[in-house]
Amino acid sequence: MKRFVLAATAAVAVLCVPLSAAGDAAAGKALYAKKCAMCHAADGSGAPAMKKKFGDKLKPLASAEVQKMKDADLMKAFKAAANHKAIAKGIADADLENIIAHIRTMK
Repeated sequence: MKRFVLAATAAVAVLCVPLSAAGDAAAGKALYAKKCAMCHAADGSGAPAMKKKFGDKLKPLASAEVQKMKDADLMKAFKAAANHKAIAKGIADADLENIIAHIRTMK
């Protein structure tokens, strides 16, 4: 019985690892402030000028719509956005994973 409990505990621990964010939210916060906040605002709600320019296309990053997206889908959307092309060239995938981890804290 003791072995079963240990095996079950280990299995749960292994299964829970992929559920955590791939990136480092603290590192992502610094990158977000440097690369993203000018357009998306510090809280992810969108800078007023960007809201005016893009309207409903600029989704608040804390919104349920954005938060329910998978990390891979957020990364793909970031890279596909025409207005992100110049920024995307200077951000490594690992840095983008950190930014996404920070975005996950905007609930």
